[in-house]
Amino acid sequence: MQWILSKAVLSVSVLMIGFKVLPLSAQLEPVQIPGKFDLSNRTQLTQSGFQLRIHQANEVLENTKTEREKVLNGSRPDFLGFPLENFAKETGAQNVDWVLGHTFLMEGSIDLEQAGNPSGEVNDEQTIPGIPGFEDQTTFLTSEILMLLEIPEPGTYSFGINASGGFRVVTGNIHDLLDVIQIANIEGHQEAATTRFDLEFEQAGIYQFRTLWYTGEGDASFEWWTLDPEENPVLLNSEFGLRTFSNQPEALSSFVQSIPAPSETGVLLNQPTLEIQIQHDLDHVENDSIEIRLNENPVSPQLQVKGDTLTISIALEELSPFTRYDWTLQFDSAIGTREISSSFTTTVFGAEGLLFIEAEDFDFNRGQWEQLNPIGMTGPYPGGAYRDRGNGINETDVAAGTDFGVDYFEDPNTNDKPVYRPNTGVETVRRASQEDTHRGTFSVITNHSVSDNMEGEWLNYTRDFPLTNSGSKMEYNVFARASSGDKPILVSLDRVTKDAETEDITLEPLALLNPGRTTEGWDAFEIFPLRTVGSEPGEGDSLATVELGGNETLRITTLPESSHELDYLIFLPTTTNNEPGAIVSFSRDGNSLIIEYTGTLKRAETLDGEYSPVEGASSPFTASLENTQGFFIAE
Repeated sequence: MQWILSKAVLSVSVLMIGFKVLPLSAQLEPVQIPGKFDLSNRTQLTQSGFQLRIHQANEVLENTKTEREKVLNGSRPDFLGFPLENFAKETGAQNVDWVLGHTFLMEGSIDLEQAGNPSGEVNDEQTIPGIPGFEDQTTFLTSEILMLLEIPEPGTYSFGINASGGFRVVTGNIHDLLDVIQIANIEGHQEAATTRFDLEFEQAGIYQFRTLWYTGEGDASFEWWTLDPEENPVLLNSEFGLRTFSNQPEALSSFVQSIPAPSETGVLLNQPTLEIQIQHDLDHVENDSIEIRLNENPVSPQLQVKGDTLTISIALEELSPFTRYDWTLQFDSAIGTREISSSFTTTVFGAEGLLFIEAEDFDFNRGQWEQLNPIGMTGPYPGGAYRDRGNGINETDVAAGTDFGVDYFEDPNTNDKPVYRPNTGVETVRRASQEDTHRGTFSVITNHSVSDNMEGEWLNYTRDFPLTNSGSKMEYNVFARASSGDKPILVSLDRVTKDAETEDITLEPLALLNPGRTTEGWDAFEIFPLRTVGSEPGEGDSLATVELGGNETLRITTLPESSHELDYLIFLPTTTNNEPGAIVSFSRDGNSLIIEYTGTLKRAETLDGEYSPVEGASSPFTASLENTQGFFIAE
């Protein structure tokens, strides 16, 4: 005799023999279980009960799903770095594993308690196998409960779990990232409490369930039941409960991983491939049926089978920054045609030739800038090169001989947080999280953002931008990491076109940072592209293309009706600097050879020797012909 919550009755309660019918208006929306997950034709129900795999740790564990899944897959190390040892006892186990946990085939109902004492809402407890463990403890348990549940009729069934600790219950294709159906998820270690949920099964059949259950330092108990017509809990696999079985069928073909991960953001622009992994039951995966599309365009995949894993990969051409790429994979499997769809979104990091300007590293001493140490223009930058440099705090006169009004302009009424360069009065905030220090291929150790940027305030940045091999300037798209918890962000990027050592300068507008909105708060930084001069506030206008090369002084100015916090600027080359070098001309001048070239001049002692760059060479290069032999190329 079973009880079903019918979806046909909406407003009244009717009691029928063998069934419980409740008003849906009083229930949570039931979770839909499609009939395609019925495993009736894939297994024989021979063993009543359920399967329990249990691990006990002898050290403190986090009470999170992520931490405990690592325990069960062997990737959570102990305090010495070795695989976390299992301290549960093995007596009676079907399979013994001192790392991944012992597996027990349990008979009877799902009603577990650490000592077999009454707990929860039904008193039919059995002890947790292997517990207490070898340390005579009942704490920090991590377990996996696998069962097949027989559903005799289609309809909506009402369930309850009373448990201490935390747990996650899933059904559907339990090994699949996207085709799994999450039923319940309780994080942390709670004292014994009941969680209710309703499942609507499209058809009668056999359905697989997986439960991750874990405990912390409190008691350990877990029971699972349905309700009878009088709303009394009836344990699964008890005399009148729904039947469960410990048989485990062959897994369905499952999407287990993609690189980039499903819906991942912040994907680097140099991501070479999209890889999708399918596991289990590969005999039912028809290779000829595999089709993959990227942004609706068919692409040709490469297929590789290793063991029980099929890897489907496509080469990614040049990716655009801040762009969403949608992909769809389709193939035939044991449960019919399967279509998997997801996406990934790029960031600007990972592109070749990225340059960085840290917002806190503005000019000092009236047009001076750091030229001895890395500052983000020539590779990894540890940060902090401008600490304590500059002056002009509380100054109001631009002609007073300080940096004020020449290297920066700061409202003297807001000099309350100048921690990085205190003598300037420019407000800064130390930022040390991984997200704040990450620059793609390197991380900044000492990092600050410039805060409290108000209308009219500006900062100058002098830098030496690289030239192409032919000596011309390069084109860049510019991005800024910024935040605002007050007014919309509106900032101009200009080139200082006259002597930066005086206040008598002119500005050439280059681009606008104008997303037309705030972020979710002052600490909620986002990376925004700078757009063309004259563009309307918003995020739909075209990216600005800025030509830079050689010694340049740039200025960031906060525009009216705006406020923001600025972390750094990113310069992304629109083209590479890999122009082929060439010998343009050569001539003799007495005992010297004059070589004009583009690219890098290289020299070898013999024609087929190893060519190395000529140190300090620039075109035209003068080579002595006295008492020497040499061969030159340009690359």
